[in-house]
Amino acid sequence: MTDQLHEGYSIITPEEAHELIEKGGVAVIDVREPDEFAQGRVKGAVNVPLGLITPGRILPEAPDTEQTVLVYCRSGRRSDTAGRIMAQSGYSDVRNFLGVIQWPFGLEK
Repeated sequence: MTDQLHEGYSIITPEEAHELIEKGGVAVIDVREPDEFAQGRVKGAVNVPLGLITPGRILPEAPDTEQTVLVYCRSGRRSDTAGRIMAQSGYSDVRNFLGVIQWPFGLEK
């Protein structure tokens, strides 16, 4: 399904994201608010609320701009915004796999 929207940014399916997470070597960023994150998250995810993702900022949670970064939120809307900002900020491979409502692999608390 990979859909290239902006250089360095694309949308992938939850299944594609799950494969990448299982292989390892990717950063997984949940851009929801901390209270949402506490209710359940994708395995291995770190919480960086959308408000902290600003143009030009390199995230301490994902300092390598060449590493594949997977982003998600609840439905895919906030992660779309985050992914576009990150790509414009110098990240070369940001992939939005939408939200926890589309994630069929279970969440951890």
